[in-house]
Amino acid sequence: MALPAWPDGLNYKPSRDGYGVGEAYAPPRTTEFEDGPPLSRKTSLLRRARHSCKIEFLTSADYNRFRQFVEFDLANGTSRFTMPVFDPAIDGYAVRIVQIDKGAVKADVSGLGWVVSFTLMIFDW
Repeated sequence: MALPAWPDGLNYKPSRDGYGVGEAYAPPRTTEFEDGPPLSRKTSLLRRARHSCKIEFLTSADYNRFRQFVEFDLANGTSRFTMPVFDPAIDGYAVRIVQIDKGAVKADVSGLGWVVSFTLMIFDW
């Protein structure tokens, strides 16, 4: 079954002040020992990053498209989907499989539009 895709024509570029790399990769698992230093190792072979995103929508109609996408297509933000995300390796946007971390989305009114913020988990980063 195909994954849902970010709606065509809807802004996907985060604002500069609201974008950041929270985790560049999944954190290691660490085991403490009575003697000697702790041992750390990778927890997964899956490459995953967490980015904080703040995306502006200039109209209420665009915000409503986003809200309906998250609610219905993503089952309240819990499903994976495809979306263009910034890739520093190519200095541009590339479509990746992503998921909203814990389905948590915050929305605020900004000027004449809306601003949504969430943490995006990006797979195969």
